Amino acid sequence: MVFKQALIIFAIATFACGLANALAPSNLKGRFNYIPKFHSSNSRYRFDLYAANAIMEGTSPKSIQLRNQIQAIRNDPSSNLPIILYGPRGSGKGELAEEIVKGLPSWQTQNVYRLSLDDGLHFIDTILGTNSHPGLLDDLAVQSNTTLILKGFQSKHVESKEKYDRREELLRALAGLVHGRNYFSTYENRTKSFLPRVVGCTQRTPEYFGEKPDAIFIKVPSFESRRKDLKDIAKAKLKVFEQKFELNDVVLSKEAVQRLLDHTWGIDADKELDSELCNGLKLLASEQKWNPFASNALKSRHLLVNAYNEKIRIRLLYEVPFLREVLMSPWVFGKTLRYIVTPVFVLYLAVLFLGPQARDDNAALTVFWAGWWPGNMLVFPFLGRIWCAVCPFMAVGDLTQEIATSLGVRFRKWPDWGRTAGPVFAFGLFYAILLWEELWDLPENANLSAWLLLLITSGAVVNSLAFEKRLWCRYMCPIGAMNKMFATASMTEVRTWKANCDGCTNPTCVKGESPNLDPSDTFALKGCTMGLKNNQLRDMGDCVMCMSCVKNCEREAPELNLRPIGQDYGLPWLLPMQIQRPESLALSQVETNFWLGGIITILQGSVALHYLPKILADLGIDATIATAPFALDMPFALHAALAILILAFPGTLSYAADAMSIPLESLVNVWKRELTPHPAENSLVVKLYESMLKEGQSMMQWDIDGDGNVSVWEIKEGLKRAGIPAFQHELIQNVLMPFSDKQSDIPISALIDRIQQLYFDIKEAERKPTYQSITAENELNTKLTFVEIFNDLDKDDDGFITKDELYAMSAQGYLKNPLTEHEANDLFDEADILGLGRLNLFEFMSIMRKTVSVGIQEIGYGYLPLAWGSLTAYWLGLGMQE
Repeated sequence: MVFKQALIIFAIATFACGLANALAPSNLKGRFNYIPKFHSSNSRYRFDLYAANAIMEGTSPKSIQLRNQIQAIRNDPSSNLPIILYGPRGSGKGELAEEIVKGLPSWQTQNVYRLSLDDGLHFIDTILGTNSHPGLLDDLAVQSNTTLILKGFQSKHVESKEKYDRREELLRALAGLVHGRNYFSTYENRTKSFLPRVVGCTQRTPEYFGEKPDAIFIKVPSFESRRKDLKDIAKAKLKVFEQKFELNDVVLSKEAVQRLLDHTWGIDADKELDSELCNGLKLLASEQKWNPFASNALKSRHLLVNAYNEKIRIRLLYEVPFLREVLMSPWVFGKTLRYIVTPVFVLYLAVLFLGPQARDDNAALTVFWAGWWPGNMLVFPFLGRIWCAVCPFMAVGDLTQEIATSLGVRFRKWPDWGRTAGPVFAFGLFYAILLWEELWDLPENANLSAWLLLLITSGAVVNSLAFEKRLWCRYMCPIGAMNKMFATASMTEVRTWKANCDGCTNPTCVKGESPNLDPSDTFALKGCTMGLKNNQLRDMGDCVMCMSCVKNCEREAPELNLRPIGQDYGLPWLLPMQIQRPESLALSQVETNFWLGGIITILQGSVALHYLPKILADLGIDATIATAPFALDMPFALHAALAILILAFPGTLSYAADAMSIPLESLVNVWKRELTPHPAENSLVVKLYESMLKEGQSMMQWDIDGDGNVSVWEIKEGLKRAGIPAFQHELIQNVLMPFSDKQSDIPISALIDRIQQLYFDIKEAERKPTYQSITAENELNTKLTFVEIFNDLDKDDDGFITKDELYAMSAQGYLKNPLTEHEANDLFDEADILGLGRLNLFEFMSIMRKTVSVGIQEIGYGYLPLAWGSLTAYWLGLGMQE
């Protein structure tokens, strides 16, 4: 039975193949069958599966220009010039090519052939022909009533030098069809004219096709550069795709549009958009089958459910619609601060001042020292820094500011010293508070605890009278500085994606005063209390989640999202960043500085300080020193000295570890070069690096196929060009690719870093390292890349920088620690190996990579969650004892 079924299937397949062969143009039989992605059709192409017009939709200047160019082609029916659509991958060039062919005159489109070059490397002989067999181009060359659609390579990666050469041969042949409308026939051994009209899709610019090619070039912009048109493109595609799912008049909801705008589109953006719209329509169709009352609109829950950035977030304002109505209430948080927080705070202070002073008799003391601390620590992972939004200190400051405003007081803008000196002030004040708590036993004294609260409140009030909004909270408050660090691990975020802000000329999210607000919501009318631009946030450290931006934005762009805990740091917390998979985990974005990191370490020191009596007893020292009251005597002096040391102990260890890591790493690299079992490796590295400089080569030229990675065969080609003999290739290859499988590729940037690091380690080993040389590391004071800095310094645009231009780098504030003229000269001379008195970009980047650290986090990766865990455990234990 099975055999009989197999025979029937075989007979049907044979008949179908024979019929297809009989219907194909006679001069093409037997060859196109070998190219699986080659398709032919007679007459006009029917657009049953493509939303071809969608790519031209939109109101942006780029869309208008695109439509005008295509209309110009249709207005010239006598032209037979090649048409080349160029632009980034995923911009919809293929769909646009089909639309162009649809509008060409009928005498050019009696036969339309489509040749995809995805697999072109496997069929080069079939396309170009051989000495014994004609190729596809030979078959088509004389057909003037034919149009050939060429689609370019989807991948630049080539596995070997032989395949690279064959690919270049194919590309040169196809470029000839565009530049001179001819090609070299291998079969006939001569150059032949090519009569069919060519419509090509490529990522290559017009310059690739030679000087002034006689062709029509149309630039197709990427989705990223025309986000304004994305809504119209998606709507046009829906009109085509909805029929497949038996749907009609499907619309995009506002939330769905925002989700499309927010999404980071991949390489194949056009295909990804098609796929997501079809998936969304499939979900909608399924929903309507079991729910007859379901709307006919694609909503945010239907789209991008499989995209990583979307899947890891729950957009609460869309998934829980009534939540937006709740947040729009003036009780969040303006009236709450005025009518609840402030009166309760005043009453609380009264209880501390006027009530019993002992801890056992005053519940307010217990709430402060055993309730607030663990409560605040437990809030961080869930709601971040929301305590600062309802902070009683700033509630009084806000009320003071409102009263001053009603009296006509004008507040100053924030001074520059707030950003620079504020963290230092916050650290110093926190240190003093922790010492005060220990030496005067604040947790057992209601009066002193009240004065502590008033001290912080006075700072908020004074700043509120001098400066607009919340300078105190942003930069100077010690509690706020602690909250800032822990809030970066929050699983809740308020975030605006830049796409939603395109074209916004009235940023009410920042400045406030939105007409949509309740006039009584004076808190939200001020705008962002922390002076933040929500769409520029790197982490949740500064955002207090006051929801002012959510209330003020008329576009409803700011969103309240749930996300994995610690997302700003990368997940999971405790794994080193180098072993995480970047395609599935977010890398750390948190910006910190030394003083904010110091606050976390002295907090850990304060826990140790609470166990001081036990520590002293275990060491055999009089434990009564740890409880010595204030007095001008030796026990109190010892108590104070021990408190200062123990508070600083964790921070001192962290600082020492960070400071030691730099010279130790440098010394290890030097020792590796001194102890290498093959000293010839060192001389080869020096020879390679210096020969490249002499020849003016850049290692970027080693990426021959242009895919961003370097394969073994590309390294060999680079070594040849650098003059390294073939018998030494394997030796230096083992140095450049020490840990990788020799069959795998490495990023070109990693190879550049590797050879530059090796070269300078070898040179440092030759001249014997000094303490200054191994600790010489600066920190960038800018977010510009090395290339952008180089271009800025190169004032005469000659591609080189001089000593004076390098010294200007320090004068212009690019470095955290400005260079002296002597230091700049030493750096320049170290990089100027050839003694030419100038540095190219390659040499400049070499000294930058050697001497500059970019974005060092003074809080070690994974240290913050450990600190949070230990502090939370301590305060929870204390609270449970109470």
